[in-house]
Amino acid sequence: MPEAENKNRKSYGTTAFRVALGGICAAVCLLLMFCSSFFPGLSYAIPVFAGVLMVVMIVETDSRWALATYCAVSLLCIFITPNFEASLLFILFMGYYPILQFRLSKSKNKPLVWGVKLGVFNLAMIIYYNLFKFIFTSVDMMEGTEFLGKYALPLLWAEAQVCFLVYDKFLTMVIDVYIKWFRKKILRRK
Repeated sequence: MPEAENKNRKSYGTTAFRVALGGICAAVCLLLMFCSSFFPGLSYAIPVFAGVLMVVMIVETDSRWALATYCAVSLLCIFITPNFEASLLFILFMGYYPILQFRLSKSKNKPLVWGVKLGVFNLAMIIYYNLFKFIFTSVDMMEGTEFLGKYALPLLWAEAQVCFLVYDKFLTMVIDVYIKWFRKKILRRK
């Protein structure tokens, strides 16, 4: 019995396992992203859940395989997903941020880590906002905020910062649950 367990443990590190896991995670990510066209109200939530699958890749393999999976999903997302808003969110931030956050969590310099996190988020949101305006010229992102006047954009930006902090905390909790509970209890891996 110990030989079978040892052989099973070694199979997790093989290239075949990594490719298979990457294919499964990519397929589920693409399925989720495709479903964002059926549920347009979830255009912001579905990329979050698709990005969480990158946690599985980085924990079970390494950051290179997780990044390769993210790149494959991002490329295929452009062609398969009809909801370009959700695709842009996944490509510009939600897809790679779990990988980045996992890597940054190992650093001891918390102010630098938070500076990098906020910098990456704000840069991604600036690019997202400008790309959205360029691609969807007939849609106004600021529609419905006219009553706020000149304070609309700063208030939305502040709200985005709060949402990012909640998302970062959510992602930290998901990583902890996956490593400390799901991996041990369900997958029976250490």
